[in-house]
Amino acid sequence: MTAPNFFIIGAPKCGTTAWVHYLQSHPAIGFSRQKEPHYFCTDFKAFRWLRQETDYLAQFRHCTGKAAVGEASVQYLYSQEAPGNIARFAPQARLLLFVREPLDFLLSYHNQLLLNLDENIADFATAWAASGRREGAGLPPHCREPRFLDYPAVARFGAHLQRWLQVFPPAQVMVLGFEDWVGAPRASYLRVLAFLGLPDDGRSDFARLHAGRRPRSRMLARLVRRPPPPVLWAARAVRRGLGLERLGLARKLGRLNETPGYQRRPDGLDQGLAAEIRAALAEDQALLRRLREDCAC
Repeated sequence: MTAPNFFIIGAPKCGTTAWVHYLQSHPAIGFSRQKEPHYFCTDFKAFRWLRQETDYLAQFRHCTGKAAVGEASVQYLYSQEAPGNIARFAPQARLLLFVREPLDFLLSYHNQLLLNLDENIADFATAWAASGRREGAGLPPHCREPRFLDYPAVARFGAHLQRWLQVFPPAQVMVLGFEDWVGAPRASYLRVLAFLGLPDDGRSDFARLHAGRRPRSRMLARLVRRPPPPVLWAARAVRRGLGLERLGLARKLGRLNETPGYQRRPDGLDQGLAAEIRAALAEDQALLRRLREDCAC
């Protein structure tokens, strides 16, 4: 049975969706049917929507004959268990990690949490100040994983990469910076293909994808992203009756309910807060730079 031999392991809001789009059109590359299965995140159960190996491998049935078969699950980066799980499953796997300047990343990431209803503090400065101190009644009612509300921890790309490099050799890991590949997408594409051992297919279109979004209606967003149990039961009954794996209605409604832009514009971020964030992450950024020197390039 066809199985993945490369993984996009994160980070969120750093271009992973765009890169799946760019790479999946290559004739030698196949991707899982559903983006972000998070199968190997055994410590993030709310994100792991496939639990059985047979179900996971079924995601790649259409990839027979492809030289490179991959999937992209952005929470792999933060998982304590995913590195070992993937190493046991595919020890020779190639890993792609996308990173971004911390402040830009955090603003985009916070906006995405708001969109997903994992966050309910609309003001980023307030959310940053509350990092690591939210529990019980202080957590958003629909938050799937409280650890992802610790903004400094989430942005420590160097520490997360270091954990992966304790399991995988640097030659099997490629790190691409958001700012670098946006400035030179064609050159970055060729580097990724070389890393995967694939020839150039001549791609020259690298349109921007997955820009910041916000819901038109918070009520509708709650209904489609976190439906109450009776709605879930009804949807599952209809799905079983039609013999479908997924209905896809919630996703379509969710997209129709979204409009471009941030829920709170980040343009006026206090410069003192920006300096605080950069200082808090400076040591980790230095670690990231050192680790990237040994990784594939």
